[in-house]
Amino acid sequence: MTACPDQEQRLDLHAAGALEDDEALGLIQHLEGCEGCRQALASSRELLSLVALPALSPQEKTELQELPRRTLSEWRRGARRQGLGLKTMGALVATAAAVTVVLLVPGAWRLPGLGLETPVTATAAPAAHVEELDAETMAAIEAWAGLEPLDAVLLEDSDGWDDDIDFDVGETL
Repeated sequence: MTACPDQEQRLDLHAAGALEDDEALGLIQHLEGCEGCRQALASSRELLSLVALPALSPQEKTELQELPRRTLSEWRRGARRQGLGLKTMGALVATAAAVTVVLLVPGAWRLPGLGLETPVTATAAPAAHVEELDAETMAAIEAWAGLEPLDAVLLEDSDGWDDDIDFDVGETL
């Protein structure tokens, strides 16, 4: 026997559990009197059971239940890391600016009230003037900035710089 042609699509949907309640009720009433549709429904259910996924293991069920919580937790952790990264970057920029001011502006490190005041003159230093730094201070600055130490070739001259090399201290900082 074959199923009724007008019921074939509804039989497949019912076998898959995709029919609305009112449609399923009408189909069930039809199945009571139609042997061909009952056989077609049984055939559709058997076919769908072959392609159905196996039941979830207890571990898979636990993982599936924990997925929303873990996802939210990872998202929050990432947002926290990004916020900390921005704060750290801001602190490093502020520190670098302060160090730059202290090193390049004469007398900027002198604090009032500590007996270290010196009057700052309004005369501009020549553009080519660079304050001399001892090797230990320069090495500390390079280590702090993550730079490679300067080669000994650059430090041959008595003032610490080789006159043959055109080098600007601002490039290393």
